[in-house]
Amino acid sequence: MNDSSSAASKCAAGTLRRATRSIARVYDARLAPAGLTNTQFSILRAIERRDEPVSLPELADELLFERTSLYRSLEPLARDGLVQLSKIGPRLKQVALTAKGARRIAKALPLWNAAQEEFVERFGRGAWNDVAARLIEIADIGREMPPEPE
Repeated sequence: MNDSSSAASKCAAGTLRRATRSIARVYDARLAPAGLTNTQFSILRAIERRDEPVSLPELADELLFERTSLYRSLEPLARDGLVQLSKIGPRLKQVALTAKGARRIAKALPLWNAAQEEFVERFGRGAWNDVAARLIEIADIGREMPPEPE
């Protein structure tokens, strides 16, 4: 069997999901002492990078979240006082990082850095740079592909 038929027979969604779940478990365990999951840490970091409140649709688009999934993920962060949700229109909300959220990121960052460094070291820096670039391409393709055939 040649490489192209072998690659075509492997479900891209399933293969990527298994890889993501595998490494996400590690990051979740490493971030647990800071009281965050990897998903929560990623959300907080995305909000932090803005340095100002961001609308939920804009944040969902950036993180490739369904809006309802993002809202469900933000609820415990808001409940714990790490983010503040506010209305900016009849059906539009925005989210901002609180001081407590910034402190939680500061607590989690060394844990994330250690996990990241170990992963990159084990995988190989050059290999990770190549894979990371390709994964960005995959995310872009996923954004561009229509959910249903045209």
